[in-house]
Amino acid sequence: MSVRTTESAERKAQTVPAPESKDLPSLGVPPSLNTSLPERSLSQRVFALQQIIPLLILGTVMMYEVTIRLVLEDSINPVIFAVETFVFGIVGSGFTLAILNWVGREIAKRERAEVKADTLRAMMQEMHHRIKNNLQTVADLLSLEMSRNPQPEVQASLRDSITRIKSIAASHEMLSHEQVGATNITELARLVSDTARRAMVRLDQPIDISVEGPAIFLTSKQATAFALVLNELVSNAIEHGFRTRQGGTIEIVLDSDAEDVWMRVRDDGEGLPQDFDLTTSRGLGLQIARTLVEKDLRGKLGMTNCADLKNWEPVQDQNSNLYPDGQGTMVWVHFGRGATG
Repeated sequence: MSVRTTESAERKAQTVPAPESKDLPSLGVPPSLNTSLPERSLSQRVFALQQIIPLLILGTVMMYEVTIRLVLEDSINPVIFAVETFVFGIVGSGFTLAILNWVGREIAKRERAEVKADTLRAMMQEMHHRIKNNLQTVADLLSLEMSRNPQPEVQASLRDSITRIKSIAASHEMLSHEQVGATNITELARLVSDTARRAMVRLDQPIDISVEGPAIFLTSKQATAFALVLNELVSNAIEHGFRTRQGGTIEIVLDSDAEDVWMRVRDDGEGLPQDFDLTTSRGLGLQIARTLVEKDLRGKLGMTNCADLKNWEPVQDQNSNLYPDGQGTMVWVHFGRGATG
C-alpha cells in the first residue's frame, strides 16, 4: 500500500509543471549571462575591415581575370594579365591593408588617450569630492566647538573660520561636478554667498543676495582664491553693513572678456566710515581679501561708499549713476584670467 502511494506521488510530481521564477528571464538564462555583448570600438572595426577588404579586393581581381581569360576567352597578352593581377590584386590589397592598419592604429591611440583622460578626470573629481567632504567635516567640528563656547568673541572667530572653510569646500564641490581644471565662478558665487548668508544672517533679518553675470570659467587655483575673496566681502557686508539694520540687499555682478574678469559687490547697508582706508584697515577679513586679490589673483581691489561713486576712479568709465540713492558700500575687484601668484 505504501509503495503504490509513493509511485502515485512521483507521477503527480512529474506531471505538475515547475513554477516559473519571476527573477529569471523567460528562457531560463541566469541574469549574469543574459547580457548583451559590449559594443566594439571604432579601432576594432577598422582592424576587422583590415582582414576582410584586402581579401575582397584580391578575390574580385582574380574573379575578373578568370572571367576575362577563361569564360570570355579574351586574347590579352599574358604579360598584361600578370601586371594587372600583380598591381590590382597584390599591390592594391597590400596598400589597402597598410592604410587600414595605419588608420586603426591612429584611432586606437586616440581611444587610449580618451580612456586615460576619462580616468584622470574621474580621479580628479573623486579627489575634489573627498576634499570637500573633509573640509565639511572640519567645518562641522568647528560648529560643534562654537556651540559649546559661550564667549561672543570666540564664536565670531569660529564662525568666520567656518565660512572660509565652507567657501573652499564650495569651490571643490564645483570642481567635483564640472570639467577638470575649470570652474564656473558665477555658480560658485551663488554657492559662496548663500553659505555666508545662512551662516551669518539671523532668522529675523531678511537679507537678499543676488548674483548676476555670464558663465565665467577659471582655473581651480583662481576659483579657490575667488571664493575666499567673495566670502570675505559678503561676510564683511553682513557683519558691518547690516549690524544695526533689520534687512537689506547685496548685489554681486560679474563680467569678463577674453583677458580680464570684473566683480562688483554692492550693499545698501550703513556704508564705510569717513576716515576708512583699505590699505591701513586692520580688519582680518579685508586683509585676507586684499592679500588674495593682489598676491594670488594678481589683481586690484577697491572699496568706497556708494555716495562717492562719481569721484571713484574704477567706475569713472562706467555708469556713475548706477546707484543714485548713495546708500551702502561698493567693492570692485579686477584681475586677469590665468594670472596667479
